[in-house]
Amino acid sequence: MPQPDKPSFHLRLTPALRKRIRVAAAENERSINAEIAARLERSFSPDDEDRSKAVRLLTDALSILDKGGTG
Repeated sequence: MPQPDKPSFHLRLTPALRKRIRVAAAENERSINAEIAARLERSFSPDDEDRSKAVRLLTDALSILDKGGTG
């Protein structure tokens, strides 16, 4: 039952997206609701940790490629 301070709503998802969310939730050891909420929160975060990490990794990879190396 929803709590007064936590309103709920229904969301229509394609079966494929629902499956992806279910798998991600299992991998992150959280409920589907918690997975969706975490992803929404992260999308509004100015300090998106995952995005920053991806940028660092891509920058490092480009640096290696610019030097002509493979690692």
